[in-house]
Amino acid sequence: MNEITREFVRLFNTERDFYECHEIFEEAWKAEAQEPLKSYYKAMVQVATAQFKLNQGYMNGFRKLYGFCFPVLESLPAVYQGLDIERLRTEFTAQLHQLPADAYITPGTFQEYGIQYLSLGIVEII
Repeated sequence: MNEITREFVRLFNTERDFYECHEIFEEAWKAEAQEPLKSYYKAMVQVATAQFKLNQGYMNGFRKLYGFCFPVLESLPAVYQGLDIERLRTEFTAQLHQLPADAYITPGTFQEYGIQYLSLGIVEII
């Protein structure tokens, strides 16, 4: 796991600072030339932004972001950059299916629908 991914995971899992996650990986995505790392950074920006939209109550925004990034997540191996991508795919899809049909809900009420924030799983390679 590279250092930028380690910081992204800390901000995502511990701080729940999805805006800052977006900022650090957007910079990495724009600077990276090699695939699949470039696409990984962009997809993870979109995953973080989807969590932000969830909290803000923008269900259609969440759905759009899911649609943009899920094909990239599907193309990655089960473990990439030390992250459990398989678990992320499964839990992100579960979030999508739990969304209310509404385009918008009251900000901060997503948990009333049985939805929780994603948590990124770390896989230590020995």
